[in-house]
Amino acid sequence: METIAIVDTSICGDNLGDEIIMDAVNGIVTGLFPDAYIYRVPSHESLSDRTRAFLKRSTWCFVGGTNILSSNMHRYGLWRLSKSDAEIYGQIRTTLLGAGWIDYTKPPSERTKQFLKAAFRPELLHSVRDTYTKNNLADSGIRALMTSCPTMWALTPDHCAKIPRTRARDAVITLSAWREAAASDRAYVDVLKRHYKKLYFFCQSQEDYQYFSSFGWTDIKLVPPTIKGYNQFLDDNDVDFIGTRLHGGIRALQRKRRALILSIDNRATEIAKDTGLPVVSRDDTKGIEQWIEAGTATEINLPEQAISAWKAQFRPEQRQSIPYAAPRHSFWDEGRPAKIRKNVRTASGLLLDKLT
Repeated sequence: METIAIVDTSICGDNLGDEIIMDAVNGIVTGLFPDAYIYRVPSHESLSDRTRAFLKRSTWCFVGGTNILSSNMHRYGLWRLSKSDAEIYGQIRTTLLGAGWIDYTKPPSERTKQFLKAAFRPELLHSVRDTYTKNNLADSGIRALMTSCPTMWALTPDHCAKIPRTRARDAVITLSAWREAAASDRAYVDVLKRHYKKLYFFCQSQEDYQYFSSFGWTDIKLVPPTIKGYNQFLDDNDVDFIGTRLHGGIRALQRKRRALILSIDNRATEIAKDTGLPVVSRDDTKGIEQWIEAGTATEINLPEQAISAWKAQFRPEQRQSIPYAAPRHSFWDEGRPAKIRKNVRTASGLLLDKLT
């Protein structure tokens, strides 16, 4: 049985968008390796002894989506990657799946290049969500294919043909507290109030709700702040999505609802350049109104050849040609579990078992 490690961006996260991403990542990985055993390792936390052991027991590792890469990995990035941890990733077959670069920044630093080269085997192709990320990795000597975000792989022509063209009765909005612009957000919501009967708010993070509350809107209803609740809302209501949360919009498209993402950073902007995802600037109120009333079809240009080429390296006949360090088969290979010294008295006088 093959053992897979997934670097999961939704663990210890504060953004429900990462859960939407990981839904897609999990489906793709299990489709490629239907009989594998899967470990999950958090990206937002540095590796512990336990998670290092999980990696050392794995034959493959997939790093799933989101803004996981930056030009200064040792200082800033959602993936807590140290030099020693990068070397562990490099010992197994670690590949990116729909990863992205955070913000428009300077080229990757020399130290970042060293980390990335240590983490990824040169024999592997990596999947990235946009050309901007692909070019930054190329500067680091890493081969990547622009495959778009894995959340979009199911947005085929047949699927998109089932998305309505005309304006829905109501709309669901999102806001992004991490990049707030109160005047711009109020302006676009005022536009929506003129075009829709009711507005709803999907809270993709706790901070988004606090930001939403600061506007004092009492006529906008809340959607349950869970992926299950959001799915059910999209299925049960005649709504368009218009908002600044990229994956809130992509989930709406997945559920066959019209969606317009309002760009506030490089993510939606770069994906739109590559795929035609419906995106306009948050400040473009005229563009928002035109989209609402235009009645145009949703057309996503998926890079099918790149997706197929990335998947092809995991075919059974191809897997064994990629070298890797032999996995450890037990935690005992790491010297764990630790020996136990019992009956240690705490400051309060309570007797506890203690690991040594």
